[in-house]
Parts: sequence; C-alpha cells; structure tokens
Amino acid sequence: MLRGAGYTVLAAASGEEGFDLARGDAFDVILSDMRMPGLSGLDVLRKLRDVHVDACFIVMTGFGTVDTAVEAMKLGAVDFVQKPFFRDELLMRVRAATDRRQLARQVTLLQRQLPASAPAEGFVGRSPAMTKVRDLIRRAAAAAGTVLITGETGTGKELAARAIHAGSPRAAKPFVALNCAALTESLLENELFGHSRGAFTGAAGARPGLIEHAAGGTLFLDEIGTMTPPLQAKLLRALESGEVRRIGENESRRVDVRFVTATNVDLKAAVDSGAFRNDLYYRVNVHRVHMPPLRERHGDVPLLVDHFLERYGRAAGLVGVAPPALAALEAYPYPGNVRQLEHMIQRSVAIAQPPELVLSDLPEELLQPEPSHPQASEGTVTAARERAEREMIVATLARCHGEVGAAARELQVSRTTMWRLMKKHAIES
Repeated sequence: MLRGAGYTVLAAASGEEGFDLARGDAFDVILSDMRMPGLSGLDVLRKLRDVHVDACFIVMTGFGTVDTAVEAMKLGAVDFVQKPFFRDELLMRVRAATDRRQLARQVTLLQRQLPASAPAEGFVGRSPAMTKVRDLIRRAAAAAGTVLITGETGTGKELAARAIHAGSPRAAKPFVALNCAALTESLLENELFGHSRGAFTGAAGARPGLIEHAAGGTLFLDEIGTMTPPLQAKLLRALESGEVRRIGENESRRVDVRFVTATNVDLKAAVDSGAFRNDLYYRVNVHRVHMPPLRERHGDVPLLVDHFLERYGRAAGLVGVAPPALAALEAYPYPGNVRQLEHMIQRSVAIAQPPELVLSDLPEELLQPEPSHPQASEGTVTAARERAEREMIVATLARCHGEVGAAARELQVSRTTMWRLMKKHAIES
C-alpha cells in the first residue's frame, strides 16, 4: 500500500529485526505493530529512544486501548492507528508524519547552512548575480538599520533574511518570520502587536505580539506590500519610536527589534499609486538586497540540481543526472525560480531509478509544455512563463489533493492570491 503511494519501504518480520534496521539506516517514518513475538511495539520504541534514532514512530494495533495509545505517545510516538484501518486513513497519517519529519530536517539544514561566521555561504551558486547577493548580505548583516529584500517568488528571500540575522550581532536572539499576505488585517495586527486581556471576544488572557517576541533579535515581514494602510501607519510608528502598544492597552512598551522586510512587487510603484506609504517605504529601505531570478543566475542550475539531488536522491541511490536531462533542466525558464526547481527534483526523484536521473523522469511541463494562456502569444517568453506557472499550480494542487489552502501555503502565497491564479489559468478547484 505504501509503495503504491510512492514511498520507499523496508519491511521487518520482527521487533528485533526492525530495531536493527532502524538503528543502521535513516528512515522518515517507522510503522510498527504493537503485539509481536519477542520485542513488542512499545519495547522497540523504548530501545529506539535509548539509542536516539531520529524518526517519526507510528504504532498500529488490533488490540488498541486508550491507555496503550497514551503510553506510546509518552514514549515518543507521533501517532496511533488501530487495525483494521482504511487505506486513506493510513496514508493520511503517514503523510502527516513525513511532513513533520521534512520540516524538522529543513530546520536542521537551515541551521547548518547559516553559521554565524559565514551566513551568506548557505546559498548555492557561483554566478556573478549570487556573488553580489552574498556581498550585500554580509554588508547588511554587519550594519544596523532595516533591510528590504526584493525579488520574485521562490528566489530565497526568507533564506536571505535568515542569513542576515545569522551574520548580525543579534544572531543569538530570536529570528521571527511572518507572512503578511497569509492573514487578514485584524489577525495580522494581533499577531504583530498582541492584545490585552478582554481586548475582544475570546481574549481570555494577555498575549504579546511577535514584535515583542523578537526582542533583541530580528523580525522578518514577508510580502509587506500586502499590508493595509492602517497597519502600515501603526508599523511606521513602531519603527520610528521603538515602541509597541498591544490591542486594548493605553501604555506603550519599548522594544529592541531589527526589522527585515521582503516583497515580490514593485514597492516604489505601489508608493506612486498610493497603495503603500512613502514614509514607510523609506523607513524599510535603509539597506536593500535584491534576489535575482533563476533565469539570471547563469551557470547556477547544474549546481542547484546537484545540491537538491544530494538532499533528496542520495537515499534512493541517485548520484547524477544524464546529460539530456541536465540540458532540459538548464533550458527551462523557471517562473517559480529555485523553489520550482527544488520541487521538480523532488518529483523526479520519486519515480527515478538509480544511478541517475534521465530525461523521462522529469516533469511533463518541462518536456512537453501545454498551449500557452490565451493572453500570451505562442513562442514568447511570456507564454513560456504562463505555461510553467499553470503547471506548477496544477502540480501543487495535485500533491495537496485539491486543498487550496494547503497548496497556497506550499507556494507561499495567500489563499486569495491562489484563487486569483486559479481563475487566471482556468483551473478547477
């Protein structure tokens, strides 16, 4: 069942054999029966915990009780499924566990990629464009003042923000990130500034905002261009005065926070149109780092392919890319930039056979693009970008089983933007 869903699976006939496999290899998820001859599922879980095996453990049993489930959770199991189970139920639980494991791995990877001594070295690429980015990040990290990071979606703006924080004197303090486009105006205000007890219905206790939570460190505000004018005014006051006022309170609180912001739109044009405050623009634009699109990073695609293949294909025995496949990867325009390339490699690795990726393993949109959007002329760069954008959205929705909210989170856009893009490309929900 799991192999049919695309997972790589090793099976063990006993608790002892399973323990030996888990101790000698790396697994995202360990799915274990509860009652087995010799070592039981709980015994295996205890032994794995003692030797610090890093995997998500799911217990399955036909004799499940609440007490057994609680005991398994106390020992570190992440989930509990009772037999007989439906296929979709098991796949849902395994998928949730793998997502949790991938998130933990990404956090570890970021920590390793961004050491305080050399924060900008976490970026893969030797193109002149990336050399300039590294230099800008080092300069911004060493200086004081706000930072504005610009660039298209998927170019690595949050990674740049983390690098700036890691290379600054604030590296030992919190780094807090918030996507402004993912929340409504009232929720965003509450997240940023916090509230007092009784400030609104449901406010049973006082809660500090993220600005206070980032005290001494860095607050990263992604997609700041989507912030409404009233919130822009309140943020401007916090930047100018170094003080915040929780919702429902009269007193202000002093905060020491460095603001790093990012946008994928032209903020200067937004200022000219009246959608973004002129004074706030100059406040956040003290230092500026522009993240170049992948199509302008000449020569970096092969390095990025090797990097992602090492990350996602090593466990599957994939050690290289066939020349025709690499040529196709280099020729693609990547409207979704580095993030799109990463997703392509992930998808290709799932169906590839060792020892290398070949042309037939690559996604269809890279090999046989669909007809362009009616608004774009066939054969133009715009048409290629429209095709690639549509295919990326369709593929993401497929991975998320049609859940628009989940797809929006994966693409790092708001739900509203996701619906707009689906309407633009005539994609059914």
